Amino acid sequence: MLNTIKEEDKMPEYDEETKRLIEVADEARRKFEDADNKLRELENEINAIKKYLELDLGPQEEFSALKGQCFEYTEREYTYILCPFDKTSQKPKGGGIETSLGVWGHWYGPEEDKYDAMKYENGQGCWNGPSRSCHVNLHCGAENALTGASEPSRCEYQFEFTTPARCSEPEPTLSSDIHEEL
Repeated sequence: MLNTIKEEDKMPEYDEETKRLIEVADEARRKFEDADNKLRELENEINAIKKYLELDLGPQEEFSALKGQCFEYTEREYTYILCPFDKTSQKPKGGGIETSLGVWGHWYGPEEDKYDAMKYENGQGCWNGPSRSCHVNLHCGAENALTGASEPSRCEYQFEFTTPARCSEPEPTLSSDIHEEL
């Protein structure tokens, strides 16, 4: 008797005008949701562009080509991953979970050459220890390549990375056929 619906408990059938208004309201809700989703997508895109424009990509934007790329270095146990201006991580060669070594923090070189190194911070916490971090030393090289990785201190990693962006332009030389006039 509990599952039985009495005739008087049933909802009455809507008239045609009410049905039409419900359809109009449903269509308006759908259009609003579509517009709201597009707005959120555009806001996310604007925020991503603002974040990109705030990045210090070098005095002449020479490091901009590295943004959006990732580089790997594999040694005995792990594959190390560097995604410049984003994150660093390691994953076991035999498979397993990727471990965050840090997210982009800031340039870390000495005051006279801050573009000498990058600092990645707030990686996955070590057991009974600090959050992992990674110091990336940049070197002049013919191609972009992660060339080394080590853990000099517990939960503190160091990467070596070569890039043409780190190479300085050669000093202009005076041609031997130029001579000074008095």
